[in-house]
Amino acid sequence: MRLLDSFREGLRSILVNKLRSSLTMLGVIIGVAAVIAMVALGNGASESVTRSIKALGSNLITVTPQLQTQQLGADILAIEAEQQAGRWQLVAAATNWNSSVTGVTEDYQTVREWPLATGQFFDDSQVRSAALVAVIGSATADALFGENDPVGQRMQLRQATAQGRARILNFRIIGVLEAKGTTGFGLNRDDQVLVPVTTAQRVLTGRTDSVNAIVIKAASTEAMTFLTEDVTTVLLSRHKIEDPEDADFQVLNQNDALGALSSITATFTILLGSIGGISLLVGGIGIMNIMLVSVHERTREIGIRKAVGARRRDILSQFLIEAVTLTGSGGLLGIGLGWAITELVGRLSPDILVIITAPTVAVAVGVSVTIGIVFGLYPAMRAARLHPIEALRYE
Repeated sequence: MRLLDSFREGLRSILVNKLRSSLTMLGVIIGVAAVIAMVALGNGASESVTRSIKALGSNLITVTPQLQTQQLGADILAIEAEQQAGRWQLVAAATNWNSSVTGVTEDYQTVREWPLATGQFFDDSQVRSAALVAVIGSATADALFGENDPVGQRMQLRQATAQGRARILNFRIIGVLEAKGTTGFGLNRDDQVLVPVTTAQRVLTGRTDSVNAIVIKAASTEAMTFLTEDVTTVLLSRHKIEDPEDADFQVLNQNDALGALSSITATFTILLGSIGGISLLVGGIGIMNIMLVSVHERTREIGIRKAVGARRRDILSQFLIEAVTLTGSGGLLGIGLGWAITELVGRLSPDILVIITAPTVAVAVGVSVTIGIVFGLYPAMRAARLHPIEALRYE
């Protein structure tokens, strides 16, 4: 019951000085809102990176050329080669567009886990014959054909040569990829043209004996570590390299890349949260300052309470509860402000992902209450230690 009385007394003291209490809470409100908003941005950045990497496909290992697939283990689900052919001018139905062209194999859909919205993908015969066919992204289709169905339509690929002449190649569109949107790196994956890898080698680039990359899809996440080691061993053997440190190739494990990027974004999130935490620290100093002023103003009141039997712990709990009430209320209001900020950012910049999590809110409020206890403890102890006679003499 005494604790309830102390709470009521502390709340009464706060309400007596509404303006001062509001200004005191403002520092905590801003601090909590800053923590929530900044950590939400960090969480959003981390999720964007994760989505971008996973959008490329799952359980992927990317290696350089000179790889013989029959020498690898049995954990491979699919392998596809890619040949970058650069950017080309696209012309269809009197519409011009500019997009990147990539040569891929018939296993691209399996490896990249990218279904078609309409039409069909290359088959083995089209790859072997270097057919002039193309599968385009949804953004490319919209730019060239609008609402019309691109499948079966013709488009020209144009590119200036070193001699100043224009190369013009006619391609038939056989499919359109499903939309995947912009990645966290600002790359619009829906704006691209896919052609058979042999077409990119023999017709577009002239590089018939190499590809830019070979992408291997492991059968499971558990198999990736073993498969990465297997691929590295095969490449070292084929390149006649004894020391792995001297390797002239790179084997990139998607899980390792995801882990590294997640670690970077986690550090980024902690940094943003720490910046918001500084605001909370400033708010805590404000709490201590106002509580010391309150103790000074109520010295005579403290003396009277002690004279009529109030114990030291009663005075201590009263002022401590007052400080915690200020910071706790500020924390709750800060949650609302932080949520409003993230909503505003999401509406003004839809491409920026912001994610508020329950642990973030709990930590922000917990820290604000802890700050109330830590910064309110000294003023409360100072009030509790006042001698009743000296307090009563205070004017």
